[in-house]
Amino acid sequence: HNVLFGGIAAFGRVINRLYENRNHDIHSNGEYWLIRQLASLNPGVIFDVGANTGKYCELLMQCCPQSRIYCFEPVTKTFEILRSNVKRDTVEFIKKGLYSENKKLTIHIYPSHTHASLFELKAVPYQSVGSEDIDLVRGDDFVAEHNIGSIDLLKLDIEGAELDALKGLQKTFAHQKIRMVQFEYGYINITTKNLLIDYYDFFKSVGYVVGKLYPRSVDFRDYQFKHEDFIGPNFVAVRKDDHPILRLLS
Repeated sequence: HNVLFGGIAAFGRVINRLYENRNHDIHSNGEYWLIRQLASLNPGVIFDVGANTGKYCELLMQCCPQSRIYCFEPVTKTFEILRSNVKRDTVEFIKKGLYSENKKLTIHIYPSHTHASLFELKAVPYQSVGSEDIDLVRGDDFVAEHNIGSIDLLKLDIEGAELDALKGLQKTFAHQKIRMVQFEYGYINITTKNLLIDYYDFFKSVGYVVGKLYPRSVDFRDYQFKHEDFIGPNFVAVRKDDHPILRLLS
């Protein structure tokens, strides 16, 4: 326990984060690759939940021009930027967040459009710069109200509320209307107390398998304690009997 081995240990942590794809760049961390793989299946409906300012949606429009995209973004200022950035008739803008029930909650806004969370983030080098009351909708109710027959991709990037959104779609999952889910897991889960095993348990209960997203593949695997590393950033869930998409992504 000295400076030399402290340096070696720090270097090892850096290498491990690189190896485990701690990377939030859409073009290089596998997200863009995943969209291009999905495009080969001619997706009809995509939910972009936590659409932010529209960068992810722009890639969806580029790769899947025929898809109907539902962009969920509850923060007023961010929603306005999203509307001004994204221009296409096939995109629906919803100024709400997905949640386990229909209600209003306060969201904490941080010094970047990419950081607004229902949770007060802890042990981060920045503080909340404001808050806003937002509308939240239960996913099952939204699907029923809009007569959505199926969802080819449910992308969740909602700063810790991913599991809450999934729980609001229990009926939709039960009727096998969602083909693939991309969700975030990382350091924010220390604050939310939702562990990776909670996601595995949820998806197992609805007949899905879970894998970690890497730059050019998804590693579908059983849960192990060592995976509870909070490195993230993205995981994918697919119905366990959807063999075409499992082969495509593996």
